[in-house]
Amino acid sequence: MKVFVAGSSGVLGRAVVRQLTARGHTVTGLVRGEAKARIVRELGAKPVVGRIFDLEFLRREVNDCDVVMHLATAIPKKRRPSAEDWVTNDRLRREGTRYLIEASRGVKLHAYVQQSVAFLYGDRRGAWVTEDEPPHPSKNLCSAVDGEQMTLAAYGEFGLPGMILRGATFYGPEVWSTRSLIAGIKRGLAPVVGTGDQYWHYIYIDDMAGACVRAAENPAPGEIFFVADDWPFRARDFLTYLASQLKAPAPFKMTVALARLLGGESALFSAQSVRYRTDKIKKMLGWMPRYPTYREGLAEILPRLGVRQQ
Repeated sequence: MKVFVAGSSGVLGRAVVRQLTARGHTVTGLVRGEAKARIVRELGAKPVVGRIFDLEFLRREVNDCDVVMHLATAIPKKRRPSAEDWVTNDRLRREGTRYLIEASRGVKLHAYVQQSVAFLYGDRRGAWVTEDEPPHPSKNLCSAVDGEQMTLAAYGEFGLPGMILRGATFYGPEVWSTRSLIAGIKRGLAPVVGTGDQYWHYIYIDDMAGACVRAAENPAPGEIFFVADDWPFRARDFLTYLASQLKAPAPFKMTVALARLLGGESALFSAQSVRYRTDKIKKMLGWMPRYPTYREGLAEILPRLGVRQQ
């Protein structure tokens, strides 16, 4: 199939392009400049330099494609991002989605894949959530819900074969938050916020990419899927385990109030507790995680980052 990937040079996009080309698909990757184009070219795809906000450009590029993927994001790489830091990400999720959908109108697509996020529910005190439950996003996540709604509306309006993949927290050797966390633990600067009993739920970046590829090849139009591994875990247990693998001191405790004072509203994310059901994607798309728990994932990540595990 011919696949158009917006966000092809991002951490998820690279993993998706790598898997698509390995499976024999012809991939066109949207990039913003020649430096990004080289990355995509090295993955075996054809880069096209342009903007997701240029409708005529998008129409030309997706006109003969079988699959369109919207994986473009601009998540701030800061511990305390401001409202301005989220503007580009919001625009990609709202305007970028609108333009990609409009460019896809009239194209006989096999699948349209929209990346979203699972953490749209705030603190659920450890409860399991399913895709059927209405989200209650924080301000910085409202644009993800808007992108979802536009995709599903297009499915109802003109049959866009759109699917929503709500990924849990990404982790992997190239993921900025993973590298930042490892660096923080090594320096003794990654605390357990609150009691540490809150549940976190992760997805290895290659497994998220695998879900995107599975959706492209075996679409289920109009559906929303959670993508997460098989082991939601207590934050305290994970941080303690990671510290032991890094031969670093056990993480210290910090109150939620102090974390908020030091890190702003974004720091409250680490105090939230929620778990995501993945029965639906396993049943409907036949997807299974290669890294079912963070321990398998860390066994892959740490050696690649030069860390010898105990």
